[in-house]
Amino acid sequence: MADAPKRKRLEKTPLPDLPAGNQRFVCCRCGTAFSRQKGYFPVSHSPMYRSSGYLPWCNDCVEKMYDGYRRELEDDRAAMKRMCMKMDLYWSDAIYDMVERTAGVNSRIRNYIGKTNIVRFIDKTFDDTLREDSAAEKIALPGAEKLQAGYLPEEEAVEVEIPDDVRLFWGPGYTPGMYLELEDRRKYWMSQYPDGYKTDAGEDAIIRQICNVEIDINHDRAAGKDPDRKINTLNNLIGSMNLRPAQRKTDERDAGLETMPLGVGLQKWEYFRPLPPTPDDRKDEHGIIRNIITWFFGHACKMVGLKNSYCKMYEDAMAKLRVNHPEYDEEDDDTVLSDIFGSEHSGDT
Repeated sequence: MADAPKRKRLEKTPLPDLPAGNQRFVCCRCGTAFSRQKGYFPVSHSPMYRSSGYLPWCNDCVEKMYDGYRRELEDDRAAMKRMCMKMDLYWSDAIYDMVERTAGVNSRIRNYIGKTNIVRFIDKTFDDTLREDSAAEKIALPGAEKLQAGYLPEEEAVEVEIPDDVRLFWGPGYTPGMYLELEDRRKYWMSQYPDGYKTDAGEDAIIRQICNVEIDINHDRAAGKDPDRKINTLNNLIGSMNLRPAQRKTDERDAGLETMPLGVGLQKWEYFRPLPPTPDDRKDEHGIIRNIITWFFGHACKMVGLKNSYCKMYEDAMAKLRVNHPEYDEEDDDTVLSDIFGSEHSGDT
């Protein structure tokens, strides 16, 4: 009988020489003792570690374990999911996508563990991941085995009657199931506009492209394909749709005005709700602009010696307000008094 293979003997790492009172938190992988868990051990909300609230592995060991799985699996996402299974962490593609977008100097695994502590993921473990995967596998759509990339087969779709206006908007060539998908996305986008808003031809063209790209992205994900290029196209289309103020939602126009500085709020308001052109008969109705130009710009130009239209307006306005003293050539005193007091007083003196 062949001898059974012997198990590899693990060497224990000696604990550092620390005071006895500080040797309370020891990493179960490397054997290093720490005086406290905060900052040295990852936080955990798993029921398995509820008494301490921390994982039994230190941060360095967690990163080494993650690097080992990355080399073994040659896939960062698969390595992260394996670590979640080991540490009883909640696995979600949404969390991993957030880690990918914010990847920087921090460790990916520690960044992922930190994001599992946000409100919508807190208190979830890998058991929740298994439950969600099991529930997703049990979902069965009518005729799902006949679906190809999300499109309804023609033999089942012929029973669906597509209105003529829907076909006219989307154009020919789609299956009835695709028409229904496109029309659902169109209703969603139209719900983002103010009530009663009418789109023009250019906006209809952008909405058609957005709905098509969205459905293509969903089909690619269902088929396991990479939709990154189509996502970039979708972002560009959405940006084009939101270029003009009339394409914004009503509630977005006033969002955040209460907390903005006055100048920023006025600039945003002017961008979203620009004032209409002033009719010619209402321009400077109270003369405010003319007074500012005359008494501010004109006076300033006069002070510094500039000869321009502003200075001319100021001089003309001042000329109207000046009092010219009358000059009398070779006239006697009676004539002067008559001009000042009237003819009835000229002979009293």
